[in-house]
Amino acid sequence: MNRIPALVTGRPLLCLLAVLLFVAPFVVQAPLVKTVDNVDYFVLEDDPDAAYYEEIKTIFGDDEFFVVAFQTSDIFTSEVLTKLQAITNDLEQLPGVRDVQSLANVDYIDGSQEYFEVRPFLQSIPAHPEALALLRRQALGQPLYVPNLLSGDGRTTAIVVFPEKHPEDGGFRKDLLQETQRILGGHQEFVQRFHLAGWTVTNLSLSQYMKSDIATFIPITYLLIMGILWLFFRNARLTLIGLANISVCMAATMGLFALSGITLNNVTTIVPPLIMALVLADTVHIFSHLDQKILEQTPDRFTALAKVLQRVIVPSFLTSLTTAVGFLSLAVSHIPPIKEFAYMASAGMIFKFFLTFFLLPPLLLFCDPEKIFHASEKKQGLNFLLGGIWRLVSMQGRWVIIAATALVAGCLWSATHIKVETNLLEYFKSSSPMRQDLDFVETNLGGVGTLDISLRAPTMDAFLEPRNLKIIDQVQQFIDTRPFVDATISFTDFLKDMNQAFHNGDTGQYILPDSRELVAQYLLLYDSEDIDDFMTSTYDHARIAVRISDHRSTGQAELISGIQDFINAMEPHGLTVRITGRAVHNVNTIKALVDGQVYSLAIAVGVISLIMFIGLRSLRIGLMSFIPNLFPIVLNFGIMGALGIPLNTATALISVVALGIAVDDTIHFLTEYTTNRRLGMGRKASLERATMEKGPALTITSIILCAGFGVMIFSQFVPTISFGALSAVIMLTALAGDILLLPALILGMNRDG
Repeated sequence: MNRIPALVTGRPLLCLLAVLLFVAPFVVQAPLVKTVDNVDYFVLEDDPDAAYYEEIKTIFGDDEFFVVAFQTSDIFTSEVLTKLQAITNDLEQLPGVRDVQSLANVDYIDGSQEYFEVRPFLQSIPAHPEALALLRRQALGQPLYVPNLLSGDGRTTAIVVFPEKHPEDGGFRKDLLQETQRILGGHQEFVQRFHLAGWTVTNLSLSQYMKSDIATFIPITYLLIMGILWLFFRNARLTLIGLANISVCMAATMGLFALSGITLNNVTTIVPPLIMALVLADTVHIFSHLDQKILEQTPDRFTALAKVLQRVIVPSFLTSLTTAVGFLSLAVSHIPPIKEFAYMASAGMIFKFFLTFFLLPPLLLFCDPEKIFHASEKKQGLNFLLGGIWRLVSMQGRWVIIAATALVAGCLWSATHIKVETNLLEYFKSSSPMRQDLDFVETNLGGVGTLDISLRAPTMDAFLEPRNLKIIDQVQQFIDTRPFVDATISFTDFLKDMNQAFHNGDTGQYILPDSRELVAQYLLLYDSEDIDDFMTSTYDHARIAVRISDHRSTGQAELISGIQDFINAMEPHGLTVRITGRAVHNVNTIKALVDGQVYSLAIAVGVISLIMFIGLRSLRIGLMSFIPNLFPIVLNFGIMGALGIPLNTATALISVVALGIAVDDTIHFLTEYTTNRRLGMGRKASLERATMEKGPALTITSIILCAGFGVMIFSQFVPTISFGALSAVIMLTALAGDILLLPALILGMNRDG
């Protein structure tokens, strides 16, 4: 390791050529990095519930849908019904659409005494008010229509579109929704606004916001980098060289994305600004040591730069290694995008170290040393601040420890109030059109979240038996009583509707038929395909479709748990009843996410501890080094608890990412401290020198990292905003831990220093 400075300064052109040849295959691939127009990648690996969910979708059809809703003073006018019919017909013609349901094409069971027939609800559009009023009464009295297709007040209606599944075409949702908007644009004159909501819309919106974030993050990060480099060094050459190093590193990392087939998604989109900030941090550590005194004490610029590199290469290697370990520990996750983040971010750390010590030095040697080596007086402001901090620590170290302990205790209490929750609705700002449309649909019609209940019988035709039909009905009636359940549909709803029609529309006969023979007779008369989504043709597998408006993972978990308890308590008569659907997927994902973070944090702590013990050559100092690094993480959880920020798919990453980064400054500080101790300096003198020598670079890099994470507040995606803001705070509190708490702890070990 210590030979690298001599090599790179002794043969700068050779090293420059070698590093360019090494990164060239990656850099040329950078323009080929792909983004995706969906979030289908956010699935659990090897999850039996996910496999069963896919099986159910192959049997009953994909449960994905989106709603086109609009509101008028009265849906039941000739003009509105004509428009509804035209829009429905146009949507049915779109490629990639499996089915469309609305009042314009839905079936209606019209019956008399001991007979019924299935006909389109809207056979023709009447002109007379009496006929329109009859249509209104029939629709509002039909449980299969309200609230799925019609609001209870008859003013809002929905067209439900079921897309075909296109696993080979990740952009099919984008194309379908664009065509839908084109069709709706031709009917805009009669309605104020069309509202689109459902998983198809949410899925696409998540991916589109990710693309918007990438377009925002990178230019803003570049502007911040230029501003920070110029602010602290006031040197155009250093600013340009720093930008070059950062650009090559980011391009190489993006090229690795393309070569490995990993796309930029809602998790990996954090990688570019993160890599840029971390590369800049290492760059600043080198720049801050370009002191004119070193140039004056050495015979030439090559020796001077080698001396600078010698001081920072070991701690920089350790920081790159510990940060890479922190990122790589996330690879234990069973969620593919988090694994991909782990691989790409840790690979970025390898590029970071390699380029910082093989590309940056040759570029510096091309410059006039008098133009890049700066006087230490330029850091007088920081030195004055750090001097005051050191005096506080040296004189009031015990009170610093007491204050930190009290703060940690308060944050630990606050952290107990953190909710482990993912809420897709709150991923979007309240001002976003997608969230406004979703609020409209769920307020006026019903939820667009889905949950399914699968009921399987061991024999064919089992669900022609009234006893088994009653089990479906019991489960469905229980689910209907649960909070945030807006609608349920099953095979039994159609049978009840048939039974009522068979008895001349008597509402008292909206019950299940009481014999197998009557069920068979009804099914013989019923010639619609609507029941295929809820019962197999062999009548041995049934499905209850549930629509919910609770997007909280905790609320969905409570609903699933309550249903499961009810199922466990009932007598199934040989039926296998299982809960499945998107809500189960959501709950399992957040559980796997939290469990994965616990494992990742344990791995990161263990491996980083080992690296610290070996690198610092002291068990006691190595153990103590973790206190200032756990300090900001505890503060982070305290802030989350106090502000009501949940632990979700983004904020769950913070602890591991922060640990891997925050330990960097600790390594630089303790490396300087232990070096001073080996030179024979006392504990107190060693700490003071470490504070004054390393403090400026630590302060600048912390500000850089804070700014790098702070860029994420410009995201359109609320979890990314939370991740960026909290990580920025962690970088500042980590700095306080390193220059306040850590020296106080070391002084406290032995007051004789």
